[in-house]
Amino acid sequence: MVVNKHSLTFGRYLKAVRLEKEIDLENVSAETKIGMYYLLLIEKEDHDRLPADVFVKGFLRAYAKAIEADDDEVVKRYLESRRAFQETADFDADLRKSDQAYWPHLFLSLGALLGIIVLSVIVISSVHNRPSGYNSELHVPDKIHRDISPKNLQVPNFAVKKREQTAEKLLLKIVGVDKTWLKIVIDGQSAREYKLKSGDLLELEASSGYSLLIGNAAGVQITLNGKPVKILGKSGQVVNLQLP
Repeated sequence: MVVNKHSLTFGRYLKAVRLEKEIDLENVSAETKIGMYYLLLIEKEDHDRLPADVFVKGFLRAYAKAIEADDDEVVKRYLESRRAFQETADFDADLRKSDQAYWPHLFLSLGALLGIIVLSVIVISSVHNRPSGYNSELHVPDKIHRDISPKNLQVPNFAVKKREQTAEKLLLKIVGVDKTWLKIVIDGQSAREYKLKSGDLLELEASSGYSLLIGNAAGVQITLNGKPVKILGKSGQVVNLQLP
């Protein structure tokens, strides 16, 4: 099979090269220490389930080298695909937001208009029911009527302030039980790299969450806010965790 480098996106490109060279995905997993789950997500280009960019780029380079493909080309195609996916997601979110905001604004405007109509009817009725012989020049209600005519009415602001919520800090403790390396993204910031051995302790704090890439699934024990975190993987296997 001939690979068209000008048309395939990153996952299809890797799969095409792999099939061209008759390499099983299980062999790629064994050589790269990347689980089959993530390799399948890469070939399917499932952006919703793939981990953070810093981890995906590492996976892509390892996969490309395992099948002797151009890793820089693969990463370039991934970034283009990721950008297009994010633009589509942002556009859909804006459409949903506009649709959600339309109806409350419409009902609010209709309610304000109805209030104006009701007030106008009440004022007009009071004018028609004035006693005969009433001196219009001294009639104070006429002034009130002019002041509350529809053009002078101010529609109240019904905006509701949201209550501020204090986010609970996320305290992460990592204890080394064997040699391993870690890449950790805290609150979406730049990745940090660590090397741990048995007995090492690493304590971290976050506001929203962590993305962890662990080089040895059996090399660490992790607790989040004092609760143990289960790590699915064997000794020497690379795993990815999203906490909480």
